[in-house]
Amino acid sequence: NDGRELRKSDGLGAPKTFVAPYDKLSRESLRETAKQFSVISTGWFELRRLPLTWLPNYARKKFFNTPHWQINGTKLLSHPGCLLSCHRPRETMLQNVKETVFSRRTTVLVTHWWEYFPNGQPDEQFISVLHEVAGWLANEADVKVISFDDIANGNFQIN
Repeated sequence: NDGRELRKSDGLGAPKTFVAPYDKLSRESLRETAKQFSVISTGWFELRRLPLTWLPNYARKKFFNTPHWQINGTKLLSHPGCLLSCHRPRETMLQNVKETVFSRRTTVLVTHWWEYFPNGQPDEQFISVLHEVAGWLANEADVKVISFDDIANGNFQIN
């Protein structure tokens, strides 16, 4: 049992998206993950790790310089790095998010919950930056926040 039956029975439904741990998947992992999920999200896709049959689609993605692409109905999303990170300057974080969001049709924003709690204590300043970004996303008329399920269900064009 891979957990799917449990998820179906608890009312959440089967997951449609896989977020790659540490942004790395082997060739075999990519192939199998794409069979199981409608969306794969990672930081990048390495040429040497791609299944060989994916190479024409990958070449098209590179030629057209698109951040996201598709293979056999599975949408492959790349994120622009962890824009919301304790390792980035807080003063420019919101501006970097704005610039990145406006530079592409779909932006996957990544943040890691543990960065907001160094040594088990809340970093209030960093948490306030997250709230500022969330407020901007919620109130910016030219931005629509969507879920991975929206993409998986085909309700949103990725590029």
